[in-house]
Amino acid sequence: MTAPVHPGALPKLNVYVDETGDRGITDKASPFFAMTALMVPAEDDWTVRYAAAGLRSVIHTSHTNQTKPLHWVEHFKRKHVDRRFRAASALAGMPSAKVAHVIVPKEAARNAPGMKDTSRFYNYTTRLLLERVAYAAAKWPGGERLAILRLGTVRGMDHTATARYLDWVRTNQAYNVPWQLIKWPPTWMGTDYDGIQLADLHAGLLNSALTGPPDDETCAANLLLCKHQLYRSHTGRLLGYGVKVLGSDTAIVTGRSWWDKWSVT
Repeated sequence: MTAPVHPGALPKLNVYVDETGDRGITDKASPFFAMTALMVPAEDDWTVRYAAAGLRSVIHTSHTNQTKPLHWVEHFKRKHVDRRFRAASALAGMPSAKVAHVIVPKEAARNAPGMKDTSRFYNYTTRLLLERVAYAAAKWPGGERLAILRLGTVRGMDHTATARYLDWVRTNQAYNVPWQLIKWPPTWMGTDYDGIQLADLHAGLLNSALTGPPDDETCAANLLLCKHQLYRSHTGRLLGYGVKVLGSDTAIVTGRSWWDKWSVT
């Protein structure tokens, strides 16, 4: 691995990560697990606080404590159509933000070696997402940036073990991934962090789109509002970059009626 970048050598990129779906791979588990990274230039991190505080003030109108963290599952249920639209609108209004998703269909996980262990399942998914973060930091508009990672804590996970695994990957299996552009080690934070709350909302929009009928475009209407933020290759390619699907069968995304609209700039 190339020597790590000194923290003061490059402008910073704040990265917030959260997930959706469960890590179980039995037939009773969710059909997919996904992790989402919200990437924002440090100088524009005020847009994270602005969006999160604004949404909290709208959602918590009947509560005296308007600092209560936002949670997709709790505050943006399917019946709250207006809330989901406002969340998507607030996220879409962050002009310099970029988003990357890693989606793991459970069928692919069941067929992959070692993925039946929930810790390995989580660790490998995190690896795939961080690789996309590193690539995005290397090709960020205006030049390279140093990514500062903050991931949402996951109940029951030993994040110290995850960090050890990721450290082993970046030092032994780089495969030209610019790991030096990620400040090490990453940190896991609670949901009181504004950026992690917004990453959770991005993941929630994805979940809503993927759990709707494949031929129903309306379930992805809010997700499409944020498509301009998806990280893409220099040629505009989305699949494998801002959207990574585990395995060779990408139909969980590409087979959806809304994929063509989501995949074009």
